[in-house]
Amino acid sequence: MELYEVDWSVQAKLFFEHSTLHGVRYIAEEGRPLVEKVMWFCCVSIGAVTTMVIIVSLWEKFQTNPTITGLDTDFHNWDLAFPAVTLCQSVPSSKENIQNYIKRHFANASNAEELTNSLRQLTLLSADSMVNFKSIANKGYISNTTSIKQLIFQLITPCQKIFERCQFKTAYYDCCEGFFPIFTENGVCYTFNSRHYERKVPWSNEELPPLNLRKILETDMKWSLKFEVLQTEEDIKFPVYIHDSNEIPGLDMQPQIIWNFKVDKVAFSMKQTYTTDDTRQLSIRQRHCIFSDEVKLKIDHMYTYTACTRQCRMENAKKFCGCVPHFYAEMGQFRHCKINELACIADNINDIKSTERCPCKLGCYNTVYDVEKFIVHNTEDGEDNRRRELEVEFVSWPMVRYKREVLFGWVDLLVSFGGIAGLFLGFSLLSGVELIYYFTMRACCMIYREPRELERLQRQEIVKPKPNYDLSLIPYFVKPPSPSSGIGIVAGNHYGNNLKLYTKQKVQPIKRESIKKPGKGIQAPFGIEFLP
Repeated sequence: MELYEVDWSVQAKLFFEHSTLHGVRYIAEEGRPLVEKVMWFCCVSIGAVTTMVIIVSLWEKFQTNPTITGLDTDFHNWDLAFPAVTLCQSVPSSKENIQNYIKRHFANASNAEELTNSLRQLTLLSADSMVNFKSIANKGYISNTTSIKQLIFQLITPCQKIFERCQFKTAYYDCCEGFFPIFTENGVCYTFNSRHYERKVPWSNEELPPLNLRKILETDMKWSLKFEVLQTEEDIKFPVYIHDSNEIPGLDMQPQIIWNFKVDKVAFSMKQTYTTDDTRQLSIRQRHCIFSDEVKLKIDHMYTYTACTRQCRMENAKKFCGCVPHFYAEMGQFRHCKINELACIADNINDIKSTERCPCKLGCYNTVYDVEKFIVHNTEDGEDNRRRELEVEFVSWPMVRYKREVLFGWVDLLVSFGGIAGLFLGFSLLSGVELIYYFTMRACCMIYREPRELERLQRQEIVKPKPNYDLSLIPYFVKPPSPSSGIGIVAGNHYGNNLKLYTKQKVQPIKRESIKKPGKGIQAPFGIEFLP
């Protein structure tokens, strides 16, 4: 091999010039597929990101707001039940009954006045007054084996001595055949048209009949309940609750009016929300309500919000004290507290009343009664002519009912996902099925049904000749690459023709004489074909 003297400064200059030429040519001829791949990758990436963003927003909408509530105007064919009306007393005890009880059980009592006051406080016992009763329970007036509920029944004013006359719609009826006693978290009351009331009372030898739900029709002349109370010895007030027949007034409900005989009529409106059955495909968290048969309660066969919170408080009472107060139903694992156990209830009453950790939601059939107006009794010449009669009626035929239905269900979610994926990625349900098929059924079939074919393909892959690659380091501006093993090219470049001159006509070796001549430069750098 001939040795040549090389001017390295010139070689460096030519190296950079020809490297630039090589780069431009590579991009022009060989770079086009790379640019296309980069553009394809960017488009697919943008489409995938856009698809994921839209799918996440659709999923969030499906989880948080998949229902819509609209106005139902088909009110003429409603099967409308009249609401339950619960009447409580600020002083439910009867002086006569208390005196009779003292004579029977404490005939020689020296502190009759204090005993009377204690028994009177017992009839006022509620969730809010439990703390005040703690000191009375420790005085020993009441035996620890005495049933508190049965004792209160003996002390309160019976129905016959409260109501004088009652009228539903246009028909008069016996008040005590419509108003029944009920124990609530607010005390003992009398309720009309409610499913929850005491079946056994001490002033009746027979069990009270089951509820005969009273309903109204659009053609009725009146949609009201009117009742008149007897003259009482004390100035007693009556909290009045208007609620659904399946609910019990409690700590979650406020009275619509505290009747002090100044109001003659209460006109109310009804706003009812019902949910269609197709919403059952959604979860409770999605639709924000619970169907009456969806969650099984321990204290009632029908789910309502008030029943759920009442059961929660009962479980709290059992957790802290092992028993429940008398104004809750005694059933199964819930037993009534004795007198000496009420002190524990009073000490933990705030924790018992708390329902923050209870998973209670509104029922899917929810009714709210709002008072629209009061008609106040007029007094003349400063004389108090208050009437002891109250009428509770609908302000008009109920024309407001709301329907909750599915706006965005599973089918809509599937269609939306498929449309977005098809728009941005060209993906379809069939493509997904094919992917699952190729990686599951097809693979299993090939393994278990055609193992010989797999072995043949494996042997064919092993004996298949490896593809030739151009392993030479000749720049593209000297010679375009061609598939080859590259051994001959690399070996040939180690011999005397490795120094070449690039011209517009041809590529030829550089002579020693051309190097020595002044002004004649070397057009190709020495050894550039071996550079990486």
